[in-house]
Amino acid sequence: MRALTRHWPAPRCGAPRLLSWGFLLAAGWAQASSGLPTEADFFSDVPMVLTVSRLAQPLQDTPGAVTVIDRELIRQSGARTLAELMRLVPGYLVSGYNGANPVAAYHVPVDELGTRNLVLVDGRSVYSSTYLGGTVRGLYMVALEDVERIEVLRGSNSAAYGANALFGVINVITRHPQDTIGGTVAVAAGEEGIRDAYARYGWGDADASHRLSVAQRRDNGYRFVNDDARLVTLKWRSDIRLNAQSELVLSAGYADNRAGEGVPSTTPGHFDNPERDVRWRSAYLQARWTYQPSEDESFQGTVSWSEEQAVDDFIYQRPGLQGVVIDFGNRERRLHAEFQHQFRASDSLRWVWGAGLKEDSAVSRPLFFRDSRIRQWDARLFGNVEWSIADDWVLNAGVFAGKNGGTGDYVSPRLMVNYHLLPGHTVRFGVSTAQRAPTLFEQFADVRYFFPNGTFITRTLVSSGQVEPERLVSREISYYGRFPEVNLTVDARLYDERFDREIDTVSTVGLERDFVNTDGFRTQGLEYQLRWQPRPGTQFLWNHNLNRFRWTNPANADRNIPPRQFSTLGWMQELPDDWSLALWVYSRDPMAWRAVTSGLPRDRRVDLRLSRQFRWGDTRAELAFTVHSLNGSRKEFTLSRPSVFPRRAFASLHVEF
Repeated sequence: MRALTRHWPAPRCGAPRLLSWGFLLAAGWAQASSGLPTEADFFSDVPMVLTVSRLAQPLQDTPGAVTVIDRELIRQSGARTLAELMRLVPGYLVSGYNGANPVAAYHVPVDELGTRNLVLVDGRSVYSSTYLGGTVRGLYMVALEDVERIEVLRGSNSAAYGANALFGVINVITRHPQDTIGGTVAVAAGEEGIRDAYARYGWGDADASHRLSVAQRRDNGYRFVNDDARLVTLKWRSDIRLNAQSELVLSAGYADNRAGEGVPSTTPGHFDNPERDVRWRSAYLQARWTYQPSEDESFQGTVSWSEEQAVDDFIYQRPGLQGVVIDFGNRERRLHAEFQHQFRASDSLRWVWGAGLKEDSAVSRPLFFRDSRIRQWDARLFGNVEWSIADDWVLNAGVFAGKNGGTGDYVSPRLMVNYHLLPGHTVRFGVSTAQRAPTLFEQFADVRYFFPNGTFITRTLVSSGQVEPERLVSREISYYGRFPEVNLTVDARLYDERFDREIDTVSTVGLERDFVNTDGFRTQGLEYQLRWQPRPGTQFLWNHNLNRFRWTNPANADRNIPPRQFSTLGWMQELPDDWSLALWVYSRDPMAWRAVTSGLPRDRRVDLRLSRQFRWGDTRAELAFTVHSLNGSRKEFTLSRPSVFPRRAFASLHVEF
């Protein structure tokens, strides 16, 4: 495993200088080839994104690097979950401690539960704050058939969204009901227990449109691991135009997930985590009102309620402790209200500001040793100014300030300057800070074990209540460029990120472990994405990440280690008679999600998707055949226990009528 400690050496000439020269050469080449294109040539197809500053901005003006995954790319990817789609985003590592809990971590594998990512679905956070916490379940419950596009900010964004937007924001934007009028049915079946189904019906008109969808996703997970999963979701959304200036969006959803958990009895230490079934349910309601009195001004108010319940208990079988009940069950709730105001003062100046209030609460005697509900509130103010300070310069300044009922006041600022080298070519320079607030479990944990007769045995996880928010300081130089004469888009980010006050557990007395702030790490690297369409019907996508990583405390050298480099290569080809082919190759260097002693060797995975589209009058259909890991099964997540991602093939049919 010595290869895990190798790092990417910094260029002697200095990475910023090297990247700047590359930007200038690329821009010069673009200008020299076939004359200087007009602005219309460059900006006609530039997508507008909302994720970074809360202002709708073209990619060349955003204060950060953004990857957009549209519906066509989702279809061609062959992905079944949102986490799998993150392989298409530069810098994201995708795995999962079992097949029922997929996770996507940005740059460094210290986040196997997604606790340092912010995942939004139509603006609603799906972050869980109890026990394991994080965004694993939120990622898992998204039905990709409902998604219009996904905007992924690569880097911190606490300046716009506050706590937990530490290592990126994944913003899922679902389809407008008016675009889904009619019926849709989709099914998939294949190896390793894949049994997926989806049905949707949309109705209404331009003044009021509605959508109702139900989905099931089912598979056997990894081999040699108890992680069979069955997820059922029910979603509803209505968009209602109240008058010419205002609109109301109402949405609701319910999810029921049953999944295997634990390790086989032949695995060492299986007494601590035996095979069992875990059930998780969630529900949400959300209302968003928008009022736009003019083209230069808009108001928006959002309220939401969400609740989750987990049932996870088993009887301990370790000799001497037989009969002890271990219970991780809990019920948590989030209430959230937010108001924001956007205003354009002139052609060169506009801003957005707002305020919000959030309350997270949970009930769980096994986790907190109390019957009452634990509550934590957070009040916040935020704002972002976009100012065109000169013809080729755009400044974005943002700040998010708040007060947390448990950890006190906090401020997360960001300053980014964008310079337009040429029409269609932008370099960004900026610095930002971000924070992650402790979860309810990290602040209030008090796990105690008792014999069946009520005799106290020990405490295991406990929180003395002294943890402070984790903190990230990020510096970046990034580039976004379009070369329309060759249908090429280049998106690159050079980053230097320092993470400290990591929340972890340390041994105290006996079996007790307390949540405390520890040392962090520093990571530096270069990530880039190229999207190229050499001719109609042919597309290539190439992501590559070079990473240099080191722990602040050398004593952590045997902990999580990211790959020195990893990449994604995609080829999408339209074929005659409405056939299409997509081939994906995912490669990475050796890495460790946990201890170096259980790290993973160098790996390459190949996925293939072959499909054909049909049309009968107003009915459209697509039949597809997909193979995941075409080049064979592979070890997943850790070598310390048998967990194998199998090669699996499945067929799918999608019909719209």
